[in-house]
Amino acid sequence: MNAGFDRRTFIRTAAGTGLAAVSVTAWATGASSAWADAGREAAADPYEHAVRDARMEWARLPKDWHAAPYLGNGRLTARLVAAPGGRGVRLLLGGPGIRPDDPSPGQLDLVPLGAPTGLACVLDLWNAELTGRLTTTRGSVVFTALVDRHSPALLLRTTAEGGEQVSFTAPSRAGRGLPLTWVRQGSGTHRLLAASAGEGSGTDEGALRALLTADVDGTIARHRAWWRAFFRRGYVSLPDRTLQRFHWIQLYTLAAVTDASPERLGHAPALLGPSGHLDIGPVATALEQGPHHSHRHVTGALPGVGSKAGRTENPVRASGALALWEAYRYTEDRRVLRDLLRPALCRVVDFYSGFLVEGMDGRLHLPVTHSPGQADVSDCTYDLSLLRWAVTTLISATRRLGVDEPRMAGWQDIAARLTPYHQDDTGVMIGAGVRASRSHPVPSHLLWLLPLREKEWSDQGDRELMRRSFGHWSGMRDAWHGGSYAVAAYLAASLRDAERASEMLRHLTRTGATGDGTLSPNSLYTHGTSPFTAAPFEAGQALLELLVGSGGGAVDVFPAVPEGWRDARVVGLHAPGGYVLDATRHDGHTKAVRVRGGSGRPLTLRHGIEGDTEAWVSRPGDEGPGRRAELGHSAPGTAQFRLGEGETLTLVHRGADLVFEADQVPAAGSGRRWGLPG
Repeated sequence: MNAGFDRRTFIRTAAGTGLAAVSVTAWATGASSAWADAGREAAADPYEHAVRDARMEWARLPKDWHAAPYLGNGRLTARLVAAPGGRGVRLLLGGPGIRPDDPSPGQLDLVPLGAPTGLACVLDLWNAELTGRLTTTRGSVVFTALVDRHSPALLLRTTAEGGEQVSFTAPSRAGRGLPLTWVRQGSGTHRLLAASAGEGSGTDEGALRALLTADVDGTIARHRAWWRAFFRRGYVSLPDRTLQRFHWIQLYTLAAVTDASPERLGHAPALLGPSGHLDIGPVATALEQGPHHSHRHVTGALPGVGSKAGRTENPVRASGALALWEAYRYTEDRRVLRDLLRPALCRVVDFYSGFLVEGMDGRLHLPVTHSPGQADVSDCTYDLSLLRWAVTTLISATRRLGVDEPRMAGWQDIAARLTPYHQDDTGVMIGAGVRASRSHPVPSHLLWLLPLREKEWSDQGDRELMRRSFGHWSGMRDAWHGGSYAVAAYLAASLRDAERASEMLRHLTRTGATGDGTLSPNSLYTHGTSPFTAAPFEAGQALLELLVGSGGGAVDVFPAVPEGWRDARVVGLHAPGGYVLDATRHDGHTKAVRVRGGSGRPLTLRHGIEGDTEAWVSRPGDEGPGRRAELGHSAPGTAQFRLGEGETLTLVHRGADLVFEADQVPAAGSGRRWGLPG
């Protein structure tokens, strides 16, 4: 199976040739077009309706870029803030802005003739365009901005009204910053500008000028077609409209900030897998181009050094192995296993083998390492869990590929004798003799729980340890920030604690004061005192984990739905094993489930349909639901079936309608609108 990466071809085709369905009427000249109706909800198309409903609205622009509207394509990000002194709009152009080593963004000011008296703008996710109106003492300026999906360029169009005129200036800056290049055309009331920051292909003045003199409307059409195809890959509707909108904003952010460069493997958001968007991340690029040269040798903190290594990452994480494994889990693409993951694991396991020390107990122990944000400690749970995962995954990958490996015995010895995690009455400790005795914003000592999923929820002993360890960490919240609540929601969802996960998500997404663990108006958060922002992708994963989960080799449908979600509908969500699921929940009960993407292996599906069920299996071209399917049953609400490649399995409650189309479920309130109110 190659379910995740086959879509790369689809998206390129849709963006390149599927333009007839995208309405663009003279964008470059400022004629009326779809951008002007960013707030209008299109009832005829459920995808467009849901995504447009998630628009973010600013009744005023913030001075602080942490709360500002943002546009991006993974290479270039643009944020809009109020210019100093209230003189207009400042555009900040740079990278995603979430990495400590990012240089400061380039700056470009939009300055009107009159004194600004008001500004409002709307970020339309469906087209990934920001539109706004700046009113002044002389008239107004209507502007539209987007970061083109297919080039490292911002496109900005302005139309002056009344007696207003617009000029652009690039203020001088002190210190290290990205070089800014910009060109403009037009005169009078209509102006068109292209800008880029940094260096590389497409960022020079000649490339930007060519972009403006070529078919700008065609560029806009391709841009919109890409984003609309992106959003159509899956569908989620919830009665909690705040969280439904948050889901769509998370997907928008995923595409806006995910850097697809192979060297960013270690930072690929895990949300790419369950949402079905692996093709926009670095794993897909590494498959095409090969791994980055930095991943051909081991980099990371040396065991025995501890925090003296500074900000150096653990070698397993630095290698990108976790992102590679997630990609393999969701696609079963053997190229990921053979060409990228196994070589990376070989390097890190061989690296660690030279630092392990045999103790009096016959176990293999780690010297002092640093548990991020916590302490220097021997037998550090953070590093032990990554090493244990790496060596067991390496053994499994080697067997799956049928490789005759002379180092296998040594790897098996490490897996068998690696010391267990230190535990006490609070659960798993940070390391030898060190417990989590105070609040920590990041639970580094719980990495074995997530994302490594070392323990099985189906095992009662594992379940008790998982609950105890999570409960101890989550009971101390003094040092938490927005990212902590996102991680806590994800952990709670994996523990099937729907109400706790819902509590964390509600706290995270409520309107609150900056610094109390809530998100900024643009759905991002800051790292405590850090000047950088981050997207809470773990919260997006938590939401999807409540709808489609996995564990013990099974796929779970609606495994832990909060009590308030009486109705829910999902279309096109991905599950490990290369499966794609559609499911409908009504009045607190699962009514219908559809699964596709099998490869001939046995599938255990915890569908949760109560009472009598009907099941069919179909292939492309079959009429109706297909032929009756003979299922195996091991427990109520659970079925076994060997789903072949190209086949679709459909299960419904006897007598229920086959309803799988994307459609909104009834709302339980109006929900929050993201952005800044007046």
